[in-house]
Amino acid sequence: MRYETRFWIGLIVLFLLLSGAITLGDIFGVIFSIIGFFLLLAIVGMAIFRSRVRRAQREAASRGEEFKGYSWHFGGQRENTSPRRNPDEGKVTVERTVRPKKRVNEDVGEYVDFEEK
Repeated sequence: MRYETRFWIGLIVLFLLLSGAITLGDIFGVIFSIIGFFLLLAIVGMAIFRSRVRRAQREAASRGEEFKGYSWHFGGQRENTSPRRNPDEGKVTVERTVRPKKRVNEDVGEYVDFEEK
């Protein structure tokens, strides 16, 4: 909001206060009503967010997945990140990789003979 607009709104409110058209109780009532509305909106928003996260956890659990949700580790208790022991540790497996096919035809391009001088 521009400075001039705030000035005129303040001047109008001051005039209404001095003329007795409104009281400080009216102004504080409006301010507290606005604050209460936003607090109520935040509480409802948090409740909806939590219910969505719980639903996602239940859906992930029904599919056999583990859903940890949103977590931040700022000085809190961290997860155990020690490596798990593999029961097949020490066994050797050999895997073959498939060679990719050529992407370009063999007919594309031409042979250039280069000779040094």
